[in-house]
Amino acid sequence: MPITLTTAAHPPRKWETPRVCTAKELFARSCRKDQRQSRKLIQSSFPRNTFRESHVSASQHGFVCAVFNAYSYYHDLIIRPEDALFFILTQFILVVNSDAEELRFLFVSHEGKKELEVITVGTIDGVDLGVSVLQMTRLIEKNVVEDEELRAWVMPTFSTTTKSDNVVAAILMMGALQKYFSYKMSICCGTPSVTLLDEREDWAQIVKKLDKLHQVGDESARFAQLLRPVLNNFVASFDNPDSPEILDF
Repeated sequence: MPITLTTAAHPPRKWETPRVCTAKELFARSCRKDQRQSRKLIQSSFPRNTFRESHVSASQHGFVCAVFNAYSYYHDLIIRPEDALFFILTQFILVVNSDAEELRFLFVSHEGKKELEVITVGTIDGVDLGVSVLQMTRLIEKNVVEDEELRAWVMPTFSTTTKSDNVVAAILMMGALQKYFSYKMSICCGTPSVTLLDEREDWAQIVKKLDKLHQVGDESARFAQLLRPVLNNFVASFDNPDSPEILDF
């Protein structure tokens, strides 16, 4: 159960620091150097309604600035276990990267940098990069001396932990070991063209043949149900091959 400590008699003040209205604006104000070097913001862990329903402010040092502002300007302060963990991990990164070679034996048995690659299927705008980052930590886990212990120490498992928290922890883990590993994420996508041989009527016959599957049990019926939209789109491709809906499917 959360606990609130009353540390002063005066009432809290309302948070009035300028708010940001989009993920792009948050990125620009929080990471100015990185934003200038980037081409575009691909994904964000912030749902769009967050900026409408909450007062989100940008900061280059979120946790430290939150504590400083709460103390200096009489604001209530809420701290999650994840905040403390990420603060610890950030310092851990600085220590490891500053003495990477001296500490190498604690983490890896190889020399130099070992490339780790995560391969996923999709498009750059549609693939869940957070999932890819978490998969990368599994690869790291298989290539470090401590095996499961390091990942278990890094990843939060608190009652307040969200998917975004896990992604943040995974990125911090990658940062801590960046002197020992290079990270590569590949996306399999972009077939230039698909050719459907024969005539429209031939594919329409295939659709009709699915009816037979409904006669041989529930499992076959479910298979037919899942396959039918795909084959229907194959047939529709002959009618309107340039349709955005057809190309998207």
